[in-house]
Amino acid sequence: MTTEHQVLLRGTGVRFPCAEGDTLLRAALRSGVGLSYECNSGACGSCRYELLEGDVRTRWADAPGLSARDRRKGRRLACQSEPASDCVVDLSSVQEPAPHRPIRQRAQLREVHRLTHDMAEFVFTAEKHAAFSAGQYAMLGFPSGIERAYSMSNLGNCQREWKFVVKRSPGGKATSILFDGLDLGETIELDGPYGQAYYRAGDDRDIVCVAGGSGLGAMASVVLGAAAQADAGERTVHLFCGGRAPRDLHIPEAMAMAQRRLRALHVHTAVSEPDTADSESHQGFVHEAVVAKLGETLTDFTYYAAGPPAMTDALARALVLDGGLAADRLHFDRFS
Repeated sequence: MTTEHQVLLRGTGVRFPCAEGDTLLRAALRSGVGLSYECNSGACGSCRYELLEGDVRTRWADAPGLSARDRRKGRRLACQSEPASDCVVDLSSVQEPAPHRPIRQRAQLREVHRLTHDMAEFVFTAEKHAAFSAGQYAMLGFPSGIERAYSMSNLGNCQREWKFVVKRSPGGKATSILFDGLDLGETIELDGPYGQAYYRAGDDRDIVCVAGGSGLGAMASVVLGAAAQADAGERTVHLFCGGRAPRDLHIPEAMAMAQRRLRALHVHTAVSEPDTADSESHQGFVHEAVVAKLGETLTDFTYYAAGPPAMTDALARALVLDGGLAADRLHFDRFS
């Protein structure tokens, strides 16, 4: 029988169970409690809290999401804390939870589709379901004990199918397993969905999706989410894809289907390394392409973004700080 501990959020009356070995953050989300978070892996610091009563085990003591000042004040990260007893915690905020509660399940690798020289789409079939919102991500756990976050490139479905676009990271332990060490038919642990940068169907503004590298998967999912709406014929979508060179760029075949459903789908590409042979792509970073292309209409849209932290940070500065876009109209999850 699995041991469970009760976690109480001070001042709210909200209480939820946390199974032995689960994190405070994930247990809350499994119970429908909307704790603030982004990366789910210790990097961003969005899930900081203070432990008032009880004991917790810390997964990653040196997680960069905590500053020296945070540590002096006794703050912790909910994504790195495993309750070892009943606890009382103090959180700065509780937000509206995402539509789907995360679960842990086994998933079998069924297909691998090579997309570019260093990027591929991995297709898994899960044992239970594939319920998630466009733009969310899952935590993939490998037999070696390594766990990484990857965004889904498809839509939630009843075929139990989870697709992930992954870019090989030189020396990366997780991508080495995916590209070289995981055979078709082998299984991993899939924990999800997670993420707050999911497509908001109730927003009637036209949208812009900005993808860097394997962030393409999440943005393809968001485009498909927009195309799946009943009023898709009234919606315009801009998809910006960035890479270092033309060989890093890939436009998913599913975008052709989305284009038929939408009023318009405009696909733009950007390459950061000068390439005179590629006259169609913007020569520069992808966030610069967004500003150059949309110009005075920059604030007319709702934005979704996925890619390296340097890209999403640069985009946020260009749109919100320099461009005057309201911060709540830019959605992205900060994880590397």
